[in-house]
Amino acid sequence: MKNLIPTLLALAITASACAQKPATIVVPEAVKAAFVEQFPKAEGTAWEMESKTEYEAGFKMGGMKYSAVYSTEGKWMETEHKIKVEALPEGVRKSLAVNYPDHKIEGAELSETPDGTVFEVDLEKGKDELEVVFNADGKVLKSKVEDDEKGKKDEEDDND
Repeated sequence: MKNLIPTLLALAITASACAQKPATIVVPEAVKAAFVEQFPKAEGTAWEMESKTEYEAGFKMGGMKYSAVYSTEGKWMETEHKIKVEALPEGVRKSLAVNYPDHKIEGAELSETPDGTVFEVDLEKGKDELEVVFNADGKVLKSKVEDDEKGKKDEEDDND
């Protein structure tokens, strides 16, 4: 009974903190204008800060969920959307079979940037999670290993 009041007080403080509204994001006009020009049919747009210098818009278009990232000046950086594994290019599917045969595919995304299109594939092997980025030919461009103790660790892989 002695611990009941402090426990209830801690619970009330925690519930109050969780119930607070997230900070409102002020999206620069240049960013909003670039987004509307690029995605005039976007619906249900929600903005968040991707980093201190990038804004991310989550939205739906044609029934599909997308995200688009812009710099503070309104420069388009990236657009992503989920795709089915079957929609991955043949080169990517072959590379997955050869290089990651014992990994389970958790999901795939098509990512478009000013530099071109890449395919991001989330893989799992036991407790290990890995995100691998491929070009359309199946070449591994980058991989990120989820490391519980150190956060995300980036690894470059040429896979020539």
